[in-house]
Amino acid sequence: SKQFQDCYVYRGADPKIKKQVIDMTLRASGIRDIGNVLNLAPSSVVDKIRRHARKIKEPDFQGHYNEVEIDEFWSFVNKRMEQKRWCWYVLDRATRKILAFHIGKRNTRSCKKLIQKVSHLSIGRFYSDDYKAYSKVLPAEKHIIGKEHTTHIERLNRDFRTHLKRLTRRTVCHSRDDEMHYQIIKMYINHRNNA
Repeated sequence: SKQFQDCYVYRGADPKIKKQVIDMTLRASGIRDIGNVLNLAPSSVVDKIRRHARKIKEPDFQGHYNEVEIDEFWSFVNKRMEQKRWCWYVLDRATRKILAFHIGKRNTRSCKKLIQKVSHLSIGRFYSDDYKAYSKVLPAEKHIIGKEHTTHIERLNRDFRTHLKRLTRRTVCHSRDDEMHYQIIKMYINHRNNA
């Protein structure tokens, strides 16, 4: 007593096409690229990404983590030099999971917001570069500064830029609004954490 649809008149309703949209988004394809390959309107591609991303929650971890690395990388929304956005995040060294992230400006306030997201966790050591905001926010007895201690997270910065076309530094592909920027980064982090 169930009905199944085998052939979709509207390709965008096909679950296989929806999955391809998400897979291509997480593998360095832009909105127009996806639309051209899958024969979908760009607005339809954006709608599918938004609907999928809204179902995903930010990372929610519990427990103790011996060593974490913290870093930030920049991208932009709409205008390259005028609307820079910094993605701050915390990476657990042992599991390579991203414990939390925050998108904002490159200042102490954004750093505080990131650290608030992991304040419920028990963390042994924080490793970061020598950006002044970290020294202001992190407890001095647990904070170790030095680029030689942040190689894992620096490599992950490269992966972000490789896998998300809108984060590439020299590209015409970029986010046009903050919500889409946030949702795609959240989607990628969820994908990495569950891989």
